[in-house]
Amino acid sequence: MKSVKKFLKDSKLIWYGVSTLILGLLIYFADVNQFIQALRTVDLFYMSLAMFFGLSVFLVWGYIWHSFFNNLDIEVSFGKALHMFMAGNFMNSITPLGQLGGEPFMAYVVSENTKSSYEKSLSAVMSADLINSIPFMVYATTGFAYLFIYGTLNARIEDVIIIVSALSVFVGAIIYLLWFDRKLLEKWSHGIVDFVGDRLNLTEEFLEPLKEKITEIKDTFESIGEDPRHLLKTATISHLAPVTQFICLYFIMKGLSIEPNFVAIYLTVILSGLAMFSPTPGGSGTYEATFAGLLVLFYPGLGLDKAVASAVLFRLTTYWPGIPIGYYSLIKLKKTRFTG
Repeated sequence: MKSVKKFLKDSKLIWYGVSTLILGLLIYFADVNQFIQALRTVDLFYMSLAMFFGLSVFLVWGYIWHSFFNNLDIEVSFGKALHMFMAGNFMNSITPLGQLGGEPFMAYVVSENTKSSYEKSLSAVMSADLINSIPFMVYATTGFAYLFIYGTLNARIEDVIIIVSALSVFVGAIIYLLWFDRKLLEKWSHGIVDFVGDRLNLTEEFLEPLKEKITEIKDTFESIGEDPRHLLKTATISHLAPVTQFICLYFIMKGLSIEPNFVAIYLTVILSGLAMFSPTPGGSGTYEATFAGLLVLFYPGLGLDKAVASAVLFRLTTYWPGIPIGYYSLIKLKKTRFTG
């Protein structure tokens, strides 16, 4: 057990090191002095507007969580639901899993702070996160269609299209199985439990409670799928999240005296979002590298120094503030649990 903990700790340190190295190399090749100069000369008025819109994305995502809690009769205020979302965002940000892997832990936190069952909490968290992932695929598909129509596709963009298409099919299959074909998913899950049980010689007394939990999760997803109006409403609202980031980057570019270009802003924000799933904490390092590279691609005359500065300022207004806020939220939730 100690060796497993040591491995996890070491792996986190390695990926934090990789993230820092990538970001450091970016700044180095951009010319440190010019990079710092770009940060110093940025217009603070535009930066304040960028910060406002950049942080607004957390309100949109938090609202989606709150909406699913209400839909499943998990009584919680919007403020507390936002704390839970920020805590979940913090957990995903500090693990070497990009933006994946925090749902089971957050389901436990939600369950402990709302007195709802773990199964219902997991269904709510997973459903909210799935809804929040839909806009990325929609905006990405729209962006690819634009590039295809105007004949600006290249080999790298084509590779990205393949990745996004595969991701869209995967997420679409999960959504279909969870909300619209629960019996098939339940059948597969029970089959996996029986298979593992046979291989490990586990008794039916041990396996039956596990199957009951799977059935409860299935029933909860079923109730979510039976309310298509709620799914449509939350999916529509979730499309506001990327819009806040488009506006944020617009003001950052204005602040750096770069003439904003809607297509460049749109594609940079959407395509760089893929880097959030890289195996570094919160996609750090790879995200900034991808973001800066895309800006240089769409702005041939733009220097790497301003491209990296834009990437850093974008993360400063849309992502990094969420880490201390999420940490505070997680601590606050733990205190709530023990103090009532």
